[in-house]
Amino acid sequence: MTDVLRTDRLALEPWSAAATPVLGRLASTPVVVRYIADGLVWSDLKVQAVSERNLAHWREHGFGWRLARLLRTGRAVGFIGLNFAGEGVHVDPGEYEIGWWLDPAAWGQGLAREGAAAVRDEAFARLAAPSIIARIQPPNAASLAVAGAIGLQHDFDTLGRTGEPAAILRLEAERWRSLAARTAEPGEVSSADRDWPRPAQRAGQA
Repeated sequence: MTDVLRTDRLALEPWSAAATPVLGRLASTPVVVRYIADGLVWSDLKVQAVSERNLAHWREHGFGWRLARLLRTGRAVGFIGLNFAGEGVHVDPGEYEIGWWLDPAAWGQGLAREGAAAVRDEAFARLAAPSIIARIQPPNAASLAVAGAIGLQHDFDTLGRTGEPAAILRLEAERWRSLAARTAEPGEVSSADRDWPRPAQRAGQA
């Protein structure tokens, strides 16, 4: 699969039918969806509709949500996503939006940060995104920490599609290039930069 991104520990696969049951499992787990929209678990119909929408986004745009598997075992542990924000979220519909869902068993291991950094780099290096955003509910401290670790900073506060409060965090391409160049230089780097994993590789790259 040539569009797979690989990090030290993850294979990030383009969305396929194999992702649908994983989405169903996570979307029916209250602790996972607590900070997603209205915080309610999803019906089977919603899971199927979202999966089909993710497939359509890949067909139309050539990027989208990715199934995250552990390289060592092949176990699916969640998703790392990049998509156009779309209508109804109080940002430009054409904004590149990044996000992540992980199985609770995979929390606390730095996997979300590792996968999100790879997709962040894809957004800027392959897709030439002018910036990326994340929409995160303010009580979601873990996701705010992931966003900060990959370089996103608070932009403004707004409401989501179901009226939930949401913080918009943003990373501009120019700042990404600056931070990437800084981590490539010898000597001291900031603690946030030090946490960034090595750039992801596409399948087939050395």
